[in-house]
Parts: sequence; C-alpha cells; structure tokens
Amino acid sequence: MILRRGRGRKDKDVSLFALTQAHITLDVKLNARFTGSAALCVKESTGVFDSAVEDAKGFLEASSDVSYRVERDRYGYMWFIIGSGIEGAMAALDAIADTFTEHGFREQILAGVFAFNSERRGRFYLIYNYRSNRFYPFAPSSRDRDVEFEMLIYSLLKDELPMEKDRARWYPIWDIPF
Repeated sequence: MILRRGRGRKDKDVSLFALTQAHITLDVKLNARFTGSAALCVKESTGVFDSAVEDAKGFLEASSDVSYRVERDRYGYMWFIIGSGIEGAMAALDAIADTFTEHGFREQILAGVFAFNSERRGRFYLIYNYRSNRFYPFAPSSRDRDVEFEMLIYSLLKDELPMEKDRARWYPIWDIPF
C-alpha cells in the first residue's frame, strides 16, 4: 500500500496525477502501455542530502505496492527507480519528491520519468519537469530523437496533461537506466 504523505499541497503540485487518465489515451490511440517502471532523478548533493535519501528509502521500503532500486549515473544524478502500476508509481514519485523538498532539496530534482512501450514505435518516456510542473515526451532513437513521434504524443495529450508547449524545454535525458 502506498502511504500518502500528508502536506498542504499547492494546486500546481497535483498536475503529476493527471497522468492517471492520460495513460489510457496512450493505450487507446497508440497502443502504448506503461511499462511498470518510473523514476525520480535527483542531482546528488552534500550535507543533509543523505538524510533525505534515507527517508525516501524508508518510505519506499514501507510501501507494499512498489519495488524500487537506486542507481547513480555518470552525470552525478541519483535515480529512484520504481516498479509499480501507474497509480503506485505516481504516488511513490510524489512522496519521494516531497521528501527531498522537505529537506530543502527541491532544486535538486531534475525530473520524474515514466516509461511506455508503443507496439509500433517502441520505447518512449513522458518526462515530468518539477520546476515547471509540466510534462513533455521524449522518444529516443539510438542517439537521436524521433521528433515526429514526440509531436504525435504531444498532440494526443495536450488537452489531458499540463504539457510543456515550448519545444526548446523538451530536454532529452539520455542513458535512462530502465
């Protein structure tokens, strides 16, 4: 069971949960399904950062609806990789982000990343930017992007999710570890 951390929430912070309905649109329109994997990517820091990491791990260990692992990448980011259904993944990422925010590390959160597989186009990601509280698609194709597919995903979800309109802010995240 995912335990929600009780806090006064700002309306903009609930935009992550709009994915609950949008993933159905991806299934119906693109035959694309959530893979059961999502992650929160956080820039490592010093000081009480280790305490935030331990609190996040403690929360995840107490949650019976998710599995998790933590990986570090070569760019200095820590990935909290979650295995769960879409609702469990959203709740877990939200709780981890709240934990880092409470410890003063909100600016260290790079993104929430949700993996999908399209029967015809392969793996793609919906990336949630915690600074703008908006999603954008990322469809890697070897070391390039499938821009046409990203635009298709955007057009399908723009009325269901808070989507980033400025393509210059659709930052690629290469080497996603799941």
